[in-house]
Amino acid sequence: MKNFNRPLPVSASEGIFHTAGDGTKIFVHTHLPEGDEYATVYVLSGITGINHNSEKDIIEALGGKKNRVVVIHPRGTGYSGGKRGDIDDFSKFLDDYAEIINTDMLSGKYSGKVILFGHSMSTAVVLHVAEKLCRIDGAILVNPPFKMKPAKGMSPGFSEYIKYAFYYVFAPHRPVVNMAGNPALIQDKAERAEAAARGRDPLLVKYFSLYYMNKAREMMAAMVKKAKKADYPLLLVYGSNDSIVEKSGCDEIFKAWKNPRKQYEIVENGPHGKLTVLKAINKIQGWIFAL
Repeated sequence: MKNFNRPLPVSASEGIFHTAGDGTKIFVHTHLPEGDEYATVYVLSGITGINHNSEKDIIEALGGKKNRVVVIHPRGTGYSGGKRGDIDDFSKFLDDYAEIINTDMLSGKYSGKVILFGHSMSTAVVLHVAEKLCRIDGAILVNPPFKMKPAKGMSPGFSEYIKYAFYYVFAPHRPVVNMAGNPALIQDKAERAEAAARGRDPLLVKYFSLYYMNKAREMMAAMVKKAKKADYPLLLVYGSNDSIVEKSGCDEIFKAWKNPRKQYEIVENGPHGKLTVLKAINKIQGWIFAL
């Protein structure tokens, strides 16, 4: 139950470090458009983090030729500082995003639309961070996990629940929960390969403390409540073959969304992973340029 050590950027061209209020260095990667910028898409990730290199296809697809795309490595993941798999105060995880995005917007260097993008757990991050921003023009949520399906290779067994209960009482800040699951048990071939690659990625975090996991669950459980206050345009995308997320939960989020400018796209045969985003990219780009 050991996470990879923090790697460092191969070159300075990969991005820059933002110093958070407590001195933690947070890494930021930026993909620039070919010409004048229409929008900035801020790609948020969940507690496991993101590898901007392996997600290059998603980043370039979101960018197209006119959008700037900003990818932030959350504290404790990727190139960012902070303890791997645990945090002393979960609010810092959300505050880092808000601080970086607000600082970027207020710099005066960029004047395009401001869009938040989230996939899976990071859709909950989007809803929480949006409340802290000085401006937001829209949000893209892909497969938001408000309601979950039991999934082979991802759902804990009975013995694991017993172990987690022990750590919750006696060592709540020790990283013991395997968020990567057992990819070999995942039935869908593409999903299995994607999960296996994520488990080998040194920029991503695999084991988490019970404190961190419970805070993440609380964040996801509040999604409908946050949607009722979300007064900005929404594009919700759901893959019909998602083996982890229940469509009924996505329906609840969409119905509760406060702003009337909302769009719901079902991607036929779309899985939980990145293939659903790539299949929906024309719809996503059309929605962005219609704002």
